[in-house]
Amino acid sequence: MKANEISKYIISLTINNPEEDLTNMKLQKILYYLQGYYLAIFDNYLFTDDIEAWKYGPVVCEEYHTYKGYGNNSIVIPETDHNFSYLNTTQKTFINKVYSHYRQFSAIKLMELTHKEEPWLKTYGKANIIEKDDLKKFFNDSILKEQFILLDKKEERRKAAEFLLADYLYDSDLTELTFSDKDDIYEN
Repeated sequence: MKANEISKYIISLTINNPEEDLTNMKLQKILYYLQGYYLAIFDNYLFTDDIEAWKYGPVVCEEYHTYKGYGNNSIVIPETDHNFSYLNTTQKTFINKVYSHYRQFSAIKLMELTHKEEPWLKTYGKANIIEKDDLKKFFNDSILKEQFILLDKKEERRKAAEFLLADYLYDSDLTELTFSDKDDIYEN
């Protein structure tokens, strides 16, 4: 699969959402994180294109040139009836999880993050292409990796219940608080 196919799917996640700010620079960093975590979790690449170490961080060259006309503005592409059948459910779920995490950051913040990470640091100024093995090794050791591992629904519910149970058991405000529907909890 080519990075362009992944880019189209990512862009589709932003359609009709005026709060999204998916610029070309941000798209490049999202592709970098997707490729890195995919290599670490699935031991395979998500797309075949190389990622290069440029001055402002990792870039998929062909994708950069596809969207450079947008400059620093958000990428806006009209809605299409594209079903993205070339992506399987696992890939879509994975992309959604990673994008959901990194979408909160600005393009500049993502650039700053990548400038502190080994794959870009090791490559920039010395070589052009960030090696997939370097990506895999770095993201395999990432503390965020666990949150992008896909679990079956039963395991997801179990983890959520464990999290909530611990919250309930050890939060004295929750365990000692009792009030009826008639009580106003905001009054002293």
